[in-house]
Amino acid sequence: MAPPLDRILPVARRLLTLPDGETRSESWLCEHSERVMRAARMIAKLPEVAAREPDVTAVQVAGLFHDAGWAVQVRQGRLDRWQILSRPTNDIQRELGASLLKDEVAHMLPAETARRAIEAVRQCNDRHSDLIEAQVLAEAENLDDIGVMYLLRQFRQYQAEGRPLEQLLASWQRQHEYRFWEARVADSFRFDLTRDLARARLKAVAQFMGVLGIEQTAGDLEAVLLEAGVEVTSV
Repeated sequence: MAPPLDRILPVARRLLTLPDGETRSESWLCEHSERVMRAARMIAKLPEVAAREPDVTAVQVAGLFHDAGWAVQVRQGRLDRWQILSRPTNDIQRELGASLLKDEVAHMLPAETARRAIEAVRQCNDRHSDLIEAQVLAEAENLDDIGVMYLLRQFRQYQAEGRPLEQLLASWQRQHEYRFWEARVADSFRFDLTRDLARARLKAVAQFMGVLGIEQTAGDLEAVLLEAGVEVTSV
């Protein structure tokens, strides 16, 4: 990894990895942020984006810190760890993340790069932002909210709330029936390539959820028994 990211990444990991008891730590937020960082770096290289000359280092640093407000609030005791990323990141949390970026790593960056990274975090919730770094960051985050990562996030939340797996399946089915994800993709992505990737991810999730629904009810076993002429009674 090229400087100054080779110095910034360890700082980000320290700040985004949260204690879980006396000896363990949780990397849920940190892993999400690194995925967004990687996606943002690649999105910045799309021809339609690269033509606007985004600061790629600023985009990557913003990706690391865009959701850091969650970590700040957990350490302040205002949120439990399981609540991290359980809902969209609000403007207050964006400002907390921007402030953490400014305080902890801005001095490691050229002044203009630091400014763009901070503003990208602050503006990424604004669909009307003209800042290309904010647009790239929003695109990367939206992509991470689609697909299997969404399911893992929902599963984590449902487990923490004591909700059964059937509710996760039912929620997905309702979203499918009401074309929630079609509208989400249409509204969330600016660029054709990322929009197409989002649709491909959703297609893969639909296949996974179909299999999960079958396994949850032992539907595959039931089908085999019925084919063999064995009567199956529901419980």
